[in-house]
Amino acid sequence: MKINPEHYFVLQGSKVLKDLDELVHFLKVVDKKTFEYHVNDSKNDFANWIRYVFKNKRLAEAIDDLRHENIALMIELIEKHVREMQILVVNGGSSSLKFQLIELTSKNAPVKGMIDAINLDRCNITLTINGETTTRSVTIKNHEEAVALMISDLLENNIIGDISEIKAVGHRVVHGGETYTEPIIIDSKVIERLKELIVLAPLHNPANISCIEACMKIFHCPHVAVFDTAFHSTIPKEKFLYGLPYEYYENNKIRKYGFHGSSHKYIAGMINEFFKIENKKNMKLIICHLGNGCSITAVKNGKSLNTTMGFTPLDGLIMGTRCGHLDPAISIHLGTTLNLSYEQMDKILNKKSGLLGISGHADMRDLHKTAHEEKSKLAMEMFADRIIHYIGAYVAEMNGVDAIVFTGGIGENAYYIREMVLKNFTYLDLKLDSKKNEKNEFIITGKDSLVTVFVMSTNEELEIATETKKVLKL
Repeated sequence: MKINPEHYFVLQGSKVLKDLDELVHFLKVVDKKTFEYHVNDSKNDFANWIRYVFKNKRLAEAIDDLRHENIALMIELIEKHVREMQILVVNGGSSSLKFQLIELTSKNAPVKGMIDAINLDRCNITLTINGETTTRSVTIKNHEEAVALMISDLLENNIIGDISEIKAVGHRVVHGGETYTEPIIIDSKVIERLKELIVLAPLHNPANISCIEACMKIFHCPHVAVFDTAFHSTIPKEKFLYGLPYEYYENNKIRKYGFHGSSHKYIAGMINEFFKIENKKNMKLIICHLGNGCSITAVKNGKSLNTTMGFTPLDGLIMGTRCGHLDPAISIHLGTTLNLSYEQMDKILNKKSGLLGISGHADMRDLHKTAHEEKSKLAMEMFADRIIHYIGAYVAEMNGVDAIVFTGGIGENAYYIREMVLKNFTYLDLKLDSKKNEKNEFIITGKDSLVTVFVMSTNEELEIATETKKVLKL
């Protein structure tokens, strides 16, 4: 971060320091007497400079109590801050803006935020700063105002001293179609192409584009689009095509695309790293991302082989409010019989079905609390049944499986769902450890199990930040 001359640090003897790099160099050669002129029991000029000029409260507090005997630690902390790569990850929804500031060296996220219900009376911003969460009501009309509020909060809470500290912005984009199978640096041509892809994701891509354009007006740094669909671009043609006339694929690009790509890629990478330590290669993984939205992906040799979501995120598993896999004729039948419009049918399938439609509860925790009720029990059984179905299918498609991973809010916490699912795979010599499962431990199978089952948190934002750094060669 460059600062104006009036904010330069004036050392004893009138020499000035222009930035933190110069401070580090000075600390490496300074004598004790000069150091203690600036840092003693009554003051710490360096901490104050960092606090009030660079607006970095955390670093200032970290060095505030350090003295000459701790100068090596002071240098280390300041150098770490200077080296730190801060990437802002942004996810623009139709009426929301989610964001995280990722520090790639430490892999920390000092701030996470969401501006919800944009252009509605109930709009609010929720911020989690170093583990502490606050929510307040705001009036925000569009994504441009949401981005301005995001920046204001980052500055006012001393998360950053200046927007120039953010080296890049990584954007989650739901749909890249067949055009974008890798992350890409955003320019005007990319934005125009994304607008052409709106036909494939009319609910999501317009909001993604609006957010990108708002961010690019303010952050004059590189912007990168990371696509939900990209990880699944390796799915073979015989698996991604539907049994429709081929012309609909050629002319209208009707095919399975898959979603939750950043989550599945992150988990696959982490598990492959784990098995590298065990000297195992070419692993066959099945990743169960189970939250309000759910998908399962078969990963072979680090690449997506098949996934449950299809042309839209509606396909596959039963979800919180989505129906999952459905005979397509049902939509035609209900629409005709009940005289439902396309919009009404869309709302039923996406917002009123799934766990909610079966039981009245969209949240698995509420289902578990009411498991004594017939419909709650039925919803849980249906949810588990579909997971069993797709795991079994993917074991067959890969001719075996080495590991199964559960992630997402349900995947990480609903031990009872995992138990309902995994008891059906004892034929694979999968041996569930019930105690480990109930404690949501990292590995929930016994040492003698031929299939290892993991429970782990996903981190889509970190994956997006990592991909952004990789594309930009930072």
